[in-house]
This record gives sequence, structure tokens and C-alpha cells, in this order.
Amino acid sequence: RDGERWGEMEAYGGEVPLVPVSATKRVGLEELLDSIALQAEMLELRAAPDGPAEGTVLESVMGKGLGILSTVLVQRGALRQGDHVVAGQSWGKVRLLLDEEGAQLSEAGPAVPVRVSGMREMPRAGDEMLVVPSEARAKEVVEFRLLRAEAQALAAAAPRRGRKGGGAKLLPALLKAESFGSLEAAREGLSHFPSTRVELKLVREGVGPVTESDVQLAQSVGAQVIAFNVPLESKAAGLAATLQVPVHSHSIIYALVDAAKEMLEAAIEPVVEARETGEADVLEVFTLTLNRKDRAVGMSKHTAVAGSRVTAGQASAGSAVRVVRGGEVIHEGDV
Repeated sequence: RDGERWGEMEAYGGEVPLVPVSATKRVGLEELLDSIALQAEMLELRAAPDGPAEGTVLESVMGKGLGILSTVLVQRGALRQGDHVVAGQSWGKVRLLLDEEGAQLSEAGPAVPVRVSGMREMPRAGDEMLVVPSEARAKEVVEFRLLRAEAQALAAAAPRRGRKGGGAKLLPALLKAESFGSLEAAREGLSHFPSTRVELKLVREGVGPVTESDVQLAQSVGAQVIAFNVPLESKAAGLAATLQVPVHSHSIIYALVDAAKEMLEAAIEPVVEARETGEADVLEVFTLTLNRKDRAVGMSKHTAVAGSRVTAGQASAGSAVRVVRGGEVIHEGDV
């Protein structure tokens, strides 16, 4: 199929420029930039430099002493210090704008990649970043997105219906990691468990510390929280204890996988099998009147006693018993 597209190249009579480049040898880079600028001018590609900024998150990391640093490519408008922004399920106020060399900027316009400090939670790569008028509006937007995500998680964690043979039981869980690379490694480690009887369902994945919203979502869908090399915020820890939400924190991938395996094993419902140890025929039923000191636990003052003859196996105290009359079970209890 690649061969079919050669006809679109300029060298073959098409309109798509072809520029050979090598970053390691630094060959063709100036020609590439010139070609991009020429195409932008010919196609009249323009971005509005004024108004509220819009951009795309390229990556997010934890910066020492700076908190969450999100690399954002501004696509239109101007991003300034002090702006209230929303990105995915996170919001914040721009505290610092840094260029690729770490120098502080007062604003960033279209086509400018910039590192933004001030987000409350770590956005994901690909999230759209928008400037909003106020902190209240930012919170409102994020709360709506969280409610929508919670509804989707509830739908995903709901018991499956209409399956023949019972199917696998779902075990919902939230996964948080220190970086997107760690998140991918943890997700990969959790993907190899057999799902014939119980299946691990990730209702939310994210980068950064475990927050109160994570705990609240886990409580609403009956999920457990798995944290890989990230801290648990103090407020989130108190909320998890109050709501009795299990939080499993691990710094080694093997320990995390082992803990998930134990979670899955604990969620498997035990298989109960009935094994007959004996049979007896009831010959007569009579009533005994017992004093309090002669009664066993659960026995009333007037207790019915079945006088029986053992015809097979044996009968022992504490065994479960089933009374059958005419092929119908009329009583179940213990001896």
C-alpha cells in the first residue's frame, strides 16, 4: 500500500513534499523546517494568537520542587501565567510556564511547546487543555467529567447478564502509577491472569498519587485501589479508612502482580459439593420436653426427635441432614 502513495509525492508529480532527514546526522532538518513553513504559507494555515488558549498535552511528569509538569503544545490563543485551565479530568492554575530550556515565560502562543506547572492531578498524553474563566468553572467541568467517568465505570463493573454457563465474575480495580511508562508496565503485568472464573476490570487508570476522587469512585463501584510506586494523599488515606476501601501500594512490579493474584483468588467463590455419608429411615417422630440445662444451642423446650434406623454409611453429630419425603426435600439442618 505504501507503493500506491508514491504518486502523491512532489518528485512524482504529486503535491506532497518529500524531504530526506536524519536527526542523528543532522541532515535535512533546515530543509524540513523550510518546507513546513512554505506549506503553511501556501495553504494559509493560521492560528488565532489572541483569546483563551487551547492546546494538547504531550506528556506529564513529576518535577522536583515543581509538582506536576505538563508539556503542552498551544494550538490557538495565548496561555499565560495565572490562567485557570482544564485538561482531561484535572484542573489547575498556571503557576509557571517554562520553555524547552527551562527559561520562564510570561505567555505562550500557537505552535509553542511549553511546560506548565500548577495542575492538581496529572493529565494524560493527548488530553485537550483549555483555559476557562474561573476556578469555579474549572471545578464544574472536571466534576462533570468525573461523574461521566463514574457512570461509565459503574456500567463496566455491573454484573454481566445473559451469559451461558455463568461466565467470569468481575473484580473492579483502580490503577495509579508514577508515570505513563510505569502505568503501561503495571497494566501489562495485570493482563496475563486467566479470566475463566474471575476477571480483573480496570475502571480507571491514571498517573500520579491516589486522590480523594479515586477513593470515592472505588467506593461507588466496589473496587479496590492498586498503587504502583505512588503515594496516597493524606486526605485520601483518611477517606479510604472511613469508606473501608482497600488500597494496595507497591513499589516493585512483581509484588504488585502477586497482590493482584491474591485479590483474584480471594474473589473466587468456593465450590460447595455435597457428599452423602449415610442414609437412615425415619421410623417414628416424638416430642421431648427438655429443661434449659439439657438443651443444645438452637433447641426449643419442646423438641421433635426422629427415631431412625441407619441403613447405609453412618450418622454423626454435627453432620448436615436432608429429610426427603416422596422425592421432595421437606427439611434441611444439622444433626
